[in-house]
Amino acid sequence: MSMANTNSIKEKFSPIQKLNSEVYDILVHDKLEFNPLVRLKKSAKQSVRRYKAGGLKAVFHNSLKQLMNRINTPSGKKKILYITITPSFNLLRQSIYIRKKEDYETILLMESPWLFKLMEQHFDAVYMYDTYYELATILKEAKPFIIHVQGSMLGSDFLCILARLLNETKVVFEFFDVPSLCIAKEDGMPVWGKKNTELGFFAEQYACENAHGIILGYSYEAAKILKERYCVKAPVLEFHTYVCSEFVSKQNTTRYSEEDGKIHLVYGGNVAPSNLPQKIFADVQFHELIKGITKQGLYFDIYASPHVSPVKFELFFSDYLAISRENNLFRLKKGLFPDTAAHEFSRYDFGMMVYLFNQGTFLNDALQTRLPGKFFLYLEAGLPIVISEELAYVAKIVREYEIGIVVRQAEIDNLSKIIPGYHYEQLKNNVIAARKELSMETHIEKLLKFYENL
Repeated sequence: MSMANTNSIKEKFSPIQKLNSEVYDILVHDKLEFNPLVRLKKSAKQSVRRYKAGGLKAVFHNSLKQLMNRINTPSGKKKILYITITPSFNLLRQSIYIRKKEDYETILLMESPWLFKLMEQHFDAVYMYDTYYELATILKEAKPFIIHVQGSMLGSDFLCILARLLNETKVVFEFFDVPSLCIAKEDGMPVWGKKNTELGFFAEQYACENAHGIILGYSYEAAKILKERYCVKAPVLEFHTYVCSEFVSKQNTTRYSEEDGKIHLVYGGNVAPSNLPQKIFADVQFHELIKGITKQGLYFDIYASPHVSPVKFELFFSDYLAISRENNLFRLKKGLFPDTAAHEFSRYDFGMMVYLFNQGTFLNDALQTRLPGKFFLYLEAGLPIVISEELAYVAKIVREYEIGIVVRQAEIDNLSKIIPGYHYEQLKNNVIAARKELSMETHIEKLLKFYENL
């Protein structure tokens, strides 16, 4: 790619240099890979990752020319261009229901190859870019209806900057995690590094103040916090990882408890090994919770996030695997995709959203306002939910729909006595009733109207 292209991209970032010269240097010298040798090395590494994830098809899945033709050639449909590093299942669920509308197409640009096969099933087109320089080049030329950027915790939030500065299309930014609601900047630096942390916090503010629309998987209170913190002028949409009927378990499964008479609990989602800082990750470091649950005679299975590279699973979670070898009431399993997770989870009695918050974790505002995707996965599996009251927004919904049990920290050690006190079949019936109101089918028009009104 020509020097002229490099210079034209650099010129587009001059507004960032005026706002924050340190962030500008991070973008230009670290992220955008203007050095051809750096791009070549990263492309080679990406090819290896693609092959491990999806074989030769993932390596040679499509060309840049084919992608640009797909985006820019009129088809009679409005094209929504999703951009991220690792796509969340919320994007996948959105795409499934947007594609059911005849007026739209969904195109996904992603860097991580591990979910390529799954995403390919549910988007009209999927393209894995090798470098952020390549992504910048795409953004310069793309002419979609909407650009929808999905951020991540101090990871891909900066892609909003690229989208806004390199393209004239309206940009919607969707927060997966809002960094400032989760951690203090100084606490993020030892984990994510100084540059990524500085860039991530700057990108949060930039997205809030420059995106044409903002999507939050949080409560209204979180939006209020951001509006008080930043000069937010764009409309904010509360939109979640709603239930998809395609993933609802449709087969009659036999629960483990029907086979052995014991209570079986399941957790699916983020899991942190013991070597990460407790101040940030203590809530998802489950070592003590596993002891507290299983000593009551309750079975407890944890499914890690499917976003974890399968080739690194045993390395990441060696401490949990060691516990599972010693404790026959606990198992750690690899994460499942939505098309299989609900069916597998339907064999359990309750979905777990119980955490220990006496170990120094710092997730204050996020705890109060986040509505995690696992909540909807449990509904798809037909599971009532056991949840810590500290997750205030989710606990409120669980109480409102009567779909589970809200527990205080002091009650966690008494779950084996608390659970039998509830009418289980009534809880399950309430879960099934709640699915419709909390479904993507019910809410997708809200998202499309949000796009159209920008």
